[in-house]
Amino acid sequence: MSVVRDSLNGFARCTIAVLLSAALSLSSAFAQAPPAGDPVPSPTPDAGEPVQSPVELPTAVIEVVATPEPTDLPVALPRGDDPLVHFVQVGETLHSLAAQSGFSVSDLAQRNRLTHPHLLLVGQKIDLPAPPSNNIQLYRVSAGDTLVSVAAQYGVSPYALRRVNDLPCSICLLFGQTLRVPRAGAASNLPEPFEWIEVSPTLPRQGEVIVVRVATRAPLQQITGMLADRPLRFAQKEGVYIALSGVSALQEPGIHPIIIRAITQNGMASVVQGRLQIGAGRFGREVLVLSAKLTPLLEPQVNQEERAELDAIFSDFSGTQWWQGPLQWPINSKIVSYYGTRRSFNRGMLDTFHSGIDLSARVGTPVKAAAPGRVAAAQAFPIRGNVVILDHGRGVFTAYCHLSKFEVEPGQIVNVGDVIGYTGNTGRSLGPHLHFELAVGGVTVNPLAWLERELP
Repeated sequence: MSVVRDSLNGFARCTIAVLLSAALSLSSAFAQAPPAGDPVPSPTPDAGEPVQSPVELPTAVIEVVATPEPTDLPVALPRGDDPLVHFVQVGETLHSLAAQSGFSVSDLAQRNRLTHPHLLLVGQKIDLPAPPSNNIQLYRVSAGDTLVSVAAQYGVSPYALRRVNDLPCSICLLFGQTLRVPRAGAASNLPEPFEWIEVSPTLPRQGEVIVVRVATRAPLQQITGMLADRPLRFAQKEGVYIALSGVSALQEPGIHPIIIRAITQNGMASVVQGRLQIGAGRFGREVLVLSAKLTPLLEPQVNQEERAELDAIFSDFSGTQWWQGPLQWPINSKIVSYYGTRRSFNRGMLDTFHSGIDLSARVGTPVKAAAPGRVAAAQAFPIRGNVVILDHGRGVFTAYCHLSKFEVEPGQIVNVGDVIGYTGNTGRSLGPHLHFELAVGGVTVNPLAWLERELP
């Protein structure tokens, strides 16, 4: 009898433990659920830009697969203090590295197990049999020194000093700090007038911005280039020629050519070329359904015509840089749809991708300029609705879509934070929100990285 009683008591204790565990789980679930009356937003389609908004959104989405993640921030060109390690730059070949290190091409190819020693990738790690020649001199920072004054003293560019010393800014010098200074006129792997060429990041991905920096030993009358079949347009900054090139979310991953041409003021022309690998981004997927009223906006011709008109605006280039620092958020809101999301409308009637980010907002929310610039367009588009496009210089544009009202006109100069319009629900949109785009070098890219850091 005692055994039976003990068994029953044990069973009761187990049952109570299970019930308590279930109660705690339910309590935790209710604690994490949104409060009653506060609807959970769901994505709604727009100009290839679905949105999740907390206000007045019809249930147009039939499926959302995977949550999109923003792509990684660009990374700096790899480098280290090991003199036996070299990272390939644009224009470098195994022959030029052999000439610099004093070893033969076969020595380098064998040490690095290169089956195709003539095909090097930008950023590729090369182990050298011995340290390269010493082209660096040391300087200890004194009181009153600036990057510009030290650069002028040694006949190098301020940016070259920043690059060699990994300085985060042009005023980041400390008293007593030791600077590594490249010797002016030191041997280079590149033909005249090139001093060095840097591409960052060395493994760009879809949706990122590629920065190409070129230093020369002589002033140029012209510098041009091509990267993955898109033109490179250079502007001079801190004594260095810099080009910004966007990588489309639809750019084919793989190895692409990069070519840079320079003509000096005395007419000497020179060309360097290399190969750059572009990786795939990480994007989500959405399957959306539009009402019959909006299905005409899924016609391929409508989308192609709008894309062509936007490309014509985004391809303009001005050497004047308007922005300073990171871009500012156009409205204070949450992201409800990320850049690059792959989407299918109305069961395959149109397959496209999200060319910007969507921010939830009620109709009439003031929209502010993300950076200083010139109003390149303030007009209605079939898909994006009422749109304001700002030209920030050097091939950088921002676009603010589905507006209800304009506050600017084409040609007007605006400052960061100026109200340029108000959010709305115009175009191919099923809910009020702001679709925000960043275009660089004629290509829309992920704007999130540049809302946190400065474009070069």
